[in-house]
Amino acid sequence: APQIAPFIISEEPANWGETVTATCTVLKGDSPIEIGWAHNGVPLTKDQSDIIVSTSKRVSLLTIDTVTARHAGEFTCTASNVAGATSYSAPLAVN
Repeated sequence: APQIAPFIISEEPANWGETVTATCTVLKGDSPIEIGWAHNGVPLTKDQSDIIVSTSKRVSLLTIDTVTARHAGEFTCTASNVAGATSYSAPLAVN
């Protein structure tokens, strides 16, 4: 299964209106690897205008342009390939 590098979204609580980013990097695993994100257990789709996900082969960048209270919670990156799936989660607190 793929291996994900541990990441943090924000060391301190984010303030309303700030931009927040998280980078999910897949260290190991055979291609092709699919990388996806979820927020509080709900998969993020391309329909979310306020959360932008940009993914290359082994790196996925999640960007929240304008943080509000509803973005608080847990963000999970999942990397999967034929061998299996791995997830890593990081919390985001919002002031």
